[in-house]
Order: sequence, then C-alpha cells, then structure tokens
Amino acid sequence: MNALTPIHRVIADGHVEVHTPSEFAGWWHDGYWIRVAQDEDYTNDWYITVRHPDGGYLYDGWWSDSGHRTVDEAVAEAFRGAELLVDDAKQENQNA
Repeated sequence: MNALTPIHRVIADGHVEVHTPSEFAGWWHDGYWIRVAQDEDYTNDWYITVRHPDGGYLYDGWWSDSGHRTVDEAVAEAFRGAELLVDDAKQENQNA
C-alpha cells in the first residue's frame, strides 16, 4: 500500500478550506491548521503556517528559494518543518 502524500493526508483526514495552485489551507489530524500561500508579487516563494491544536506555531515563515515548487511540495515542506510525521516515521521503523 502506498503512503499518502502530506497534501492527500489533509484532504483525506481533515477539512480543506482552500485548494488552488497557489494556496492551500485546512485542518488536519486533531486540530493542526496548515496554510501555504505563494507570494505572487515578488519572489513567488511560499509562506507556510502550521499551528498546533493548542494555538502555538510550529512553522511560521517563508520557505526560501521555493518559487519553483508546487503547492503539493509546499504542504510537504510544512509537514517536514513542523515535524508532523516524526511520530509516524518512528512507529513505522519500530514495526519494520
């Protein structure tokens, strides 16, 4: 079975608010809020925000030199940067 990509995890498991080629926002897994938006005026870099269910920010900033990346890649960076899948990876390694 193929693992879902981060953007497909949010689509399958959460509530998507926006899904366009230049923006994605939605809720995932117990209340994590994820938003990525591309700066269309200057650099085309992605601005990424990930909020923990308690309201704290796990990721809030520009993804440098990302203007050539897709919305799917920006959501994957949000997951990586906020370490949302670290526990899943540890669990998979323990089960191997």
